[in-house]
Amino acid sequence: MKLAYPSPTLSIGLDTLSKVVADTLRKKHWHHFREGTVKLVYIPVYIFTYDIFVEENGVVAMEQSGKVAINGESGDLLEYIPMVLEEMPIEMTNEPKHDYQMEVKDFVISKEEAKELAQIKLAGLLKVPKDSIKVVGGQKIFWPIWRVWVDVHEGNYRLDIDGVTGMVFGAEKVPERELGWYEITQQVLTELRTPKGWIKYMNKLAKLLHVPPIVVYIIFFGIVLYLIYIIITG
Repeated sequence: MKLAYPSPTLSIGLDTLSKVVADTLRKKHWHHFREGTVKLVYIPVYIFTYDIFVEENGVVAMEQSGKVAINGESGDLLEYIPMVLEEMPIEMTNEPKHDYQMEVKDFVISKEEAKELAQIKLAGLLKVPKDSIKVVGGQKIFWPIWRVWVDVHEGNYRLDIDGVTGMVFGAEKVPERELGWYEITQQVLTELRTPKGWIKYMNKLAKLLHVPPIVVYIIFFGIVLYLIYIIITG
């Protein structure tokens, strides 16, 4: 399928996608889940160039230039896309080099509306007056996003995975699963294999007892020394 506007080459395939989803849910302690609908969507994006010039009391307080991306369907600010385009070696093409079925979204917002939104959102983000921002350009591109619906015990959730970087959006909506006693015990024993783990739990104990951590350290090392003395003296 040929796109009306260029798009970056897809870097995240279905095989990598499954791992990204599993790793994301594992951080929320979900090891058992069901992956539902998977959809590859190309979202419309405007890329603008902006200049900011702020003067206070006759002195230049801020001068900045850069690029800003606006979702041409929702009007959302896509902060990461200009950085990706600048820092990653990305090939742009009108003909995606994959065989996946895909849905191409339309530009709902006009270029002038997107330009206005870019000014407003940059002003709020950078805490500067809107009138101090000049936005020009308006290159149209498409950006690949995987939309994955997953079922966990708490319900059904959608994760958006960037098809270029693998960044995950929407994970904050997935609740963390409460660990069972067996899992908690395993986690604690694993952490106690290192000095860092002992310090972590001694600090937690000090906080629980409302005493300075040094008090817990002294008691702990006192017990260790006593046990060593008992072992040595028989």
